[in-house]
Amino acid sequence: MNRKIFGLDRFDVIIHMGVTGALAVALDSLAGRDSEWGIGLLIAASLVVLAWRRRRALGSSAGGTSGPGDGDTERMAELEQRVAEVEALRGRLVELEERVDFAERLLTRQADAARVQGGGDG
Repeated sequence: MNRKIFGLDRFDVIIHMGVTGALAVALDSLAGRDSEWGIGLLIAASLVVLAWRRRRALGSSAGGTSGPGDGDTERMAELEQRVAEVEALRGRLVELEERVDFAERLLTRQADAARVQGGGDG
C-alpha cells in the first residue's frame, strides 16, 4: 500500500523522516532561539526531496509516466501481444462451441434412436 501511495517502501519513508528529525534537532541545538525559520526551511526542503523521490520511484515503476518514451513503446507492444492472444483464444472458443454443438446433436440422435428402439420392443 505504501509503495502505491509514496512510491517508496515504509522503511524508506521512516528513514527519510528520521533523518529530517535528526537534522531538525541538530539545527535547533546549533541555532538556539532563531531556529524556527531554519527548521521550517528544513522541513520544506525535506518535503521537496520526498516528493522528488516519490515521483522518481513512481515514474520508474510505472514505465515512465513523465512522457512518451521507451516505456510507452514497450507497454504498447505488450498490449498488442495481449490483444493477439485474446483473438487467438476467441477463435479457439468458437471452435470449441461448434464441437460442443456437434456433440450435443450426436447425443440427441443417439438418445432418440435408443428411445425408438426401446419403444418398439415393449
